[in-house]
Amino acid sequence: MRNFAITLLSLFCLVAATSCVRVSTVVRVKKDGTGSIVSRYYFSPNTLALVDQLGALGGALEGVKGGPDLGMIREMAAPNEESLRKDAANFGEGVRYAKHEAGKDEEGWEGYSVIYEFDDIRKVRISQDSVPGKAKEFVESSGEGVELEKAGDLTFALEGDLLTVKSNFAAAGMEGFIDDEQIKQARELGVPPSEAIKMAAGMTEGMRIGFFLRADEGIVETTAEHVTGDLIILSDADIAGVLNDPDFGAFIDKGAETPEEVTADSVKALFKKLEAMTVESADEITVKLK
Repeated sequence: MRNFAITLLSLFCLVAATSCVRVSTVVRVKKDGTGSIVSRYYFSPNTLALVDQLGALGGALEGVKGGPDLGMIREMAAPNEESLRKDAANFGEGVRYAKHEAGKDEEGWEGYSVIYEFDDIRKVRISQDSVPGKAKEFVESSGEGVELEKAGDLTFALEGDLLTVKSNFAAAGMEGFIDDEQIKQARELGVPPSEAIKMAAGMTEGMRIGFFLRADEGIVETTAEHVTGDLIILSDADIAGVLNDPDFGAFIDKGAETPEEVTADSVKALFKKLEAMTVESADEITVKLK
Protein backbone atom coordinates (compact mmCIF):
# COMPACT_ATOMS: atom_id res chain seq x y z
CA MET A 1 0.00 0.00 0.00
CA ARG A 2 2.87 2.37 0.72
CA ASN A 3 3.77 2.35 -2.97
CA PHE A 4 0.23 3.39 -3.91
CA ALA A 5 -0.01 6.28 -1.49
CA ILE A 6 2.71 7.27 0.93
CA THR A 7 5.70 6.88 -1.41
CA LEU A 8 4.00 8.81 -4.20
CA LEU A 9 2.97 11.50 -1.74
CA SER A 10 6.59 12.03 -0.84
CA LEU A 11 7.49 12.22 -4.52
CA PHE A 12 4.90 14.72 -5.62
CA CYS A 13 3.32 16.66 -2.75
CA LEU A 14 4.14 19.95 -1.12
CA VAL A 15 3.32 20.00 2.56
CA ALA A 16 1.61 23.37 2.35
CA ALA A 17 -0.43 22.57 -0.75
CA THR A 18 -4.00 21.36 -0.65
CA SER A 19 -3.41 18.79 -3.40
CA CYS A 20 -0.74 17.70 -5.81
CA VAL A 21 -0.79 15.45 -8.87
CA ARG A 22 -2.84 13.03 -10.94
CA VAL A 23 -1.02 10.22 -12.70
CA SER A 24 -2.42 7.77 -15.22
CA THR A 25 -0.43 5.16 -17.15
CA VAL A 26 -2.08 3.06 -19.86
CA VAL A 27 -0.25 0.25 -21.65
CA ARG A 28 -1.86 -0.33 -25.05
CA VAL A 29 -0.97 -3.60 -26.79
CA LYS A 30 -1.83 -5.41 -30.02
CA LYS A 31 -1.77 -9.15 -30.69
CA ASP A 32 1.59 -8.89 -32.46
CA GLY A 33 3.19 -7.48 -29.30
CA THR A 34 3.56 -3.91 -30.50
CA GLY A 35 1.92 -1.02 -28.74
CA SER A 36 2.29 2.18 -26.79
CA ILE A 37 2.40 3.61 -23.27
CA VAL A 38 0.27 6.68 -22.61
CA SER A 39 1.22 8.55 -19.43
CA ARG A 40 -0.59 11.61 -18.11
CA TYR A 41 0.66 13.91 -15.34
CA TYR A 42 -1.49 16.81 -14.13
CA PHE A 43 -0.69 19.13 -11.20
CA SER A 44 -3.31 20.93 -9.16
CA PRO A 45 -3.82 24.68 -9.61
CA ASN A 46 -3.23 25.12 -5.86
CA THR A 47 0.17 23.47 -6.00
CA LEU A 48 1.34 25.49 -8.99
CA ALA A 49 -0.07 28.74 -7.58
CA LEU A 50 1.87 28.15 -4.38
CA VAL A 51 5.07 27.53 -6.34
CA ASP A 52 4.53 30.76 -8.28
CA GLN A 53 3.91 32.70 -5.07
CA LEU A 54 7.07 31.34 -3.48
CA GLY A 55 9.00 32.07 -6.67
CA ALA A 56 7.97 35.69 -6.42
CA LEU A 57 9.71 35.79 -3.04
CA GLY A 58 13.08 35.01 -4.55
CA GLY A 59 14.96 32.32 -2.63
CA ALA A 60 11.85 30.88 -0.97
CA LEU A 61 11.65 28.06 -3.52
CA GLU A 62 14.93 26.65 -2.29
CA GLY A 63 13.13 25.60 0.89
CA VAL A 64 14.62 24.90 4.24
CA LYS A 65 17.74 22.86 4.82
CA GLY A 66 16.98 19.23 4.05
CA GLY A 67 13.84 20.11 2.09
CA PRO A 68 13.24 19.65 -1.63
CA ASP A 69 13.92 22.26 -4.31
CA LEU A 70 10.36 23.46 -4.89
CA GLY A 71 11.41 25.28 -8.05
CA MET A 72 11.42 21.92 -9.83
CA ILE A 73 7.65 21.62 -9.57
CA ARG A 74 7.10 23.94 -12.52
CA GLU A 75 9.63 21.98 -14.59
CA MET A 76 7.89 18.73 -13.67
CA ALA A 77 4.57 20.14 -14.88
CA ALA A 78 6.03 21.27 -18.21
CA PRO A 79 8.98 19.02 -19.20
CA ASN A 80 10.85 19.52 -22.46
CA GLU A 81 11.06 16.92 -25.20
CA GLU A 82 14.68 16.08 -24.40
CA SER A 83 13.87 15.01 -20.84
CA LEU A 84 10.88 12.96 -21.99
CA ARG A 85 13.02 11.17 -24.57
CA LYS A 86 15.43 10.21 -21.78
CA ASP A 87 12.53 9.00 -19.64
CA ALA A 88 11.60 6.41 -22.28
CA ALA A 89 14.30 4.16 -20.83
CA ASN A 90 12.30 4.01 -17.57
CA PHE A 91 9.76 1.79 -19.31
CA GLY A 92 12.08 -0.90 -20.63
CA GLU A 93 14.35 -1.85 -23.49
CA GLY A 94 13.39 -0.52 -26.91
CA VAL A 95 10.72 1.87 -25.64
CA ARG A 96 10.95 5.18 -27.51
CA TYR A 97 9.42 8.63 -27.24
CA ALA A 98 6.68 9.38 -29.81
CA LYS A 99 5.11 12.71 -28.81
CA HIS A 100 3.77 14.76 -25.93
CA GLU A 101 1.22 17.49 -25.45
CA ALA A 102 0.98 20.11 -22.74
CA GLY A 103 -2.43 21.19 -21.50
CA LYS A 104 -5.05 20.87 -18.78
CA ASP A 105 -7.42 18.12 -17.77
CA GLU A 106 -11.19 18.53 -17.50
CA GLU A 107 -10.90 20.12 -14.06
CA GLY A 108 -8.19 22.59 -14.98
CA TRP A 109 -5.21 20.72 -13.56
CA GLU A 110 -2.12 21.65 -15.57
CA GLY A 111 0.39 19.22 -17.01
CA TYR A 112 0.96 17.01 -20.01
CA SER A 113 0.40 13.66 -21.67
CA VAL A 114 3.22 11.71 -23.30
CA ILE A 115 3.16 8.70 -25.62
CA TYR A 116 5.94 6.13 -25.88
CA GLU A 117 5.98 3.29 -28.40
CA PHE A 118 7.41 -0.22 -28.30
CA ASP A 119 7.82 -3.17 -30.66
CA ASP A 120 7.88 -5.97 -28.09
CA ILE A 121 5.61 -5.97 -25.02
CA ARG A 122 7.86 -8.62 -23.47
CA LYS A 123 10.59 -6.00 -22.97
CA VAL A 124 8.31 -3.46 -21.28
CA ARG A 125 8.49 -2.89 -17.50
CA ILE A 126 6.09 -0.53 -15.78
CA SER A 127 7.26 0.45 -12.31
CA GLN A 128 5.22 2.30 -9.70
CA ASP A 129 8.26 4.49 -9.14
CA SER A 130 9.20 5.02 -12.81
CA VAL A 131 8.49 8.71 -12.43
CA PRO A 132 9.62 11.51 -14.76
CA GLY A 133 13.26 12.56 -14.50
CA LYS A 134 12.62 15.86 -12.74
CA ALA A 135 10.51 14.05 -10.13
CA LYS A 136 13.55 11.93 -9.26
CA GLU A 137 15.67 15.07 -8.99
CA PHE A 138 12.96 16.65 -6.81
CA VAL A 139 13.17 13.80 -4.30
CA GLU A 140 16.95 13.70 -4.43
CA SER A 141 17.13 17.45 -3.74
CA SER A 142 15.87 16.70 -0.22
CA GLY A 143 18.49 14.02 0.31
CA GLU A 144 16.14 11.12 -0.42
CA GLY A 145 16.43 8.57 -3.19
CA VAL A 146 14.10 6.68 -5.49
CA GLU A 147 14.86 2.99 -4.99
CA LEU A 148 13.46 1.46 -8.17
CA GLU A 149 14.66 -2.01 -7.27
CA LYS A 150 12.24 -2.01 -4.31
CA ALA A 151 9.26 -0.72 -6.26
CA GLY A 152 6.37 -2.82 -7.45
CA ASP A 153 6.29 -3.41 -11.18
CA LEU A 154 4.46 -4.94 -14.12
CA THR A 155 6.14 -7.27 -16.60
CA PHE A 156 4.68 -9.03 -19.60
CA ALA A 157 4.95 -12.31 -21.51
CA LEU A 158 3.36 -13.08 -24.87
CA GLU A 159 2.92 -16.48 -26.51
CA GLY A 160 0.82 -16.42 -29.65
CA ASP A 161 -2.29 -14.43 -28.73
CA LEU A 162 -2.00 -15.07 -24.98
CA LEU A 163 -0.65 -12.15 -22.97
CA THR A 164 0.46 -12.76 -19.39
CA VAL A 165 0.76 -9.80 -17.02
CA LYS A 166 2.80 -10.30 -13.86
CA SER A 167 2.61 -7.89 -10.93
CA ASN A 168 4.49 -7.79 -7.63
CA PHE A 169 2.82 -4.57 -6.43
CA ALA A 170 1.52 -6.13 -3.22
CA ALA A 171 4.74 -7.96 -2.34
CA ALA A 172 6.90 -4.90 -3.02
CA GLY A 173 4.48 -2.78 -1.02
CA MET A 174 5.50 -4.65 2.13
CA GLU A 175 8.73 -2.63 2.16
CA GLY A 176 8.05 0.26 4.48
CA PHE A 177 4.29 -0.22 4.61
CA ILE A 178 4.34 0.81 8.25
CA ASP A 179 6.50 3.93 8.42
CA ASP A 180 8.30 4.07 11.78
CA GLU A 181 8.93 7.81 11.51
CA GLN A 182 5.24 8.56 10.89
CA ILE A 183 4.28 6.38 13.85
CA LYS A 184 6.79 8.20 16.03
CA GLN A 185 5.44 11.59 14.99
CA ALA A 186 1.86 10.48 15.63
CA ARG A 187 2.74 9.30 19.12
CA GLU A 188 4.51 12.58 19.84
CA LEU A 189 1.25 14.32 18.91
CA GLY A 190 -0.64 11.95 21.15
CA VAL A 191 -2.85 10.58 18.34
CA PRO A 192 -3.16 7.18 16.63
CA PRO A 193 -1.22 6.85 13.34
CA SER A 194 -4.54 6.73 11.46
CA GLU A 195 -5.48 10.18 12.78
CA ALA A 196 -2.12 11.61 11.71
CA ILE A 197 -2.71 10.21 8.23
CA LYS A 198 -6.17 11.77 8.08
CA MET A 199 -4.62 15.12 9.00
CA ALA A 200 -2.35 14.80 5.96
CA ALA A 201 -5.13 13.56 3.67
CA GLY A 202 -6.36 17.08 2.94
CA MET A 203 -3.19 17.71 0.98
CA THR A 204 -4.14 14.96 -1.46
CA GLU A 205 -7.70 16.02 -2.35
CA GLY A 206 -8.21 15.29 -6.03
CA MET A 207 -5.04 13.22 -6.33
CA ARG A 208 -5.46 10.01 -8.30
CA ILE A 209 -3.02 7.33 -9.43
CA GLY A 210 -3.87 4.61 -11.95
CA PHE A 211 -2.32 1.86 -14.05
CA PHE A 212 -4.29 0.28 -16.89
CA LEU A 213 -3.96 -2.18 -19.77
CA ARG A 214 -5.86 -1.71 -23.03
CA ALA A 215 -6.08 -4.43 -25.70
CA ASP A 216 -6.27 -2.31 -28.84
CA GLU A 217 -7.88 -5.05 -30.94
CA GLY A 218 -10.13 -6.40 -28.20
CA ILE A 219 -10.21 -9.13 -25.56
CA VAL A 220 -11.48 -12.66 -26.18
CA GLU A 221 -11.24 -13.66 -22.51
CA THR A 222 -9.20 -12.77 -19.43
CA THR A 223 -8.64 -13.79 -15.83
CA ALA A 224 -8.49 -10.13 -14.75
CA GLU A 225 -10.98 -9.04 -12.10
CA HIS A 226 -11.77 -5.52 -13.32
CA VAL A 227 -12.56 -5.28 -17.04
CA THR A 228 -14.58 -2.73 -19.03
CA GLY A 229 -14.67 -3.52 -22.74
CA ASP A 230 -11.05 -3.70 -23.88
CA LEU A 231 -9.72 -1.92 -20.76
CA ILE A 232 -8.32 -3.73 -17.71
CA ILE A 233 -7.87 -1.80 -14.46
CA LEU A 234 -4.67 -2.94 -12.77
CA SER A 235 -4.87 -0.29 -10.06
CA ASP A 236 -6.79 2.95 -9.63
CA ALA A 237 -6.73 4.90 -6.39
CA ASP A 238 -8.35 8.10 -5.15
CA ILE A 239 -5.59 8.88 -2.65
CA ALA A 240 -7.60 11.11 -0.30
CA GLY A 241 -10.38 8.53 -0.26
CA VAL A 242 -7.93 5.78 0.63
CA LEU A 243 -6.27 7.77 3.42
CA ASN A 244 -9.65 8.68 4.93
CA ASP A 245 -11.08 5.17 4.72
CA PRO A 246 -11.75 3.75 8.21
CA ASP A 247 -10.62 0.28 7.10
CA PHE A 248 -7.29 1.73 5.98
CA GLY A 249 -6.94 3.58 9.28
CA ALA A 250 -7.72 0.49 11.33
CA PHE A 251 -5.17 -1.52 9.35
CA ILE A 252 -2.47 1.11 9.89
CA ASP A 253 -3.14 1.29 13.64
CA LYS A 254 -3.09 -2.49 14.00
CA GLY A 255 0.05 -2.76 11.87
CA ALA A 256 1.79 -0.15 14.01
CA GLU A 257 1.26 -2.35 17.06
CA THR A 258 1.90 -5.72 15.39
CA PRO A 259 4.01 -5.18 12.21
CA GLU A 260 4.36 -8.94 11.71
CA GLU A 261 0.69 -9.04 10.71
CA VAL A 262 1.34 -6.81 7.69
CA THR A 263 1.67 -9.48 5.01
CA ALA A 264 0.94 -9.72 1.30
CA ASP A 265 -2.30 -11.57 2.06
CA SER A 266 -3.47 -9.05 4.66
CA VAL A 267 -2.74 -6.15 2.30
CA LYS A 268 -4.65 -7.82 -0.53
CA ALA A 269 -7.59 -8.35 1.81
CA LEU A 270 -7.45 -4.67 2.74
CA PHE A 271 -7.44 -3.60 -0.92
CA LYS A 272 -10.74 -5.40 -1.46
CA LYS A 273 -12.34 -3.37 1.35
CA LEU A 274 -11.28 0.09 0.15
CA GLU A 275 -14.05 1.80 -1.80
CA ALA A 276 -11.64 4.43 -3.16
CA MET A 277 -9.32 1.84 -4.66
CA THR A 278 -9.66 -0.72 -7.42
CA VAL A 279 -6.73 -3.10 -7.71
CA GLU A 280 -5.97 -6.42 -9.36
CA SER A 281 -5.26 -8.83 -6.51
CA ALA A 282 -3.76 -11.67 -8.54
CA ASP A 283 -0.01 -11.73 -8.99
CA GLU A 284 -0.54 -12.92 -12.55
CA ILE A 285 -3.37 -12.51 -15.06
CA THR A 286 -3.80 -13.74 -18.62
CA VAL A 287 -5.46 -11.98 -21.54
CA LYS A 288 -6.39 -13.72 -24.76
CA LEU A 289 -6.08 -11.00 -27.41
CA LYS A 290 -8.25 -10.64 -30.52
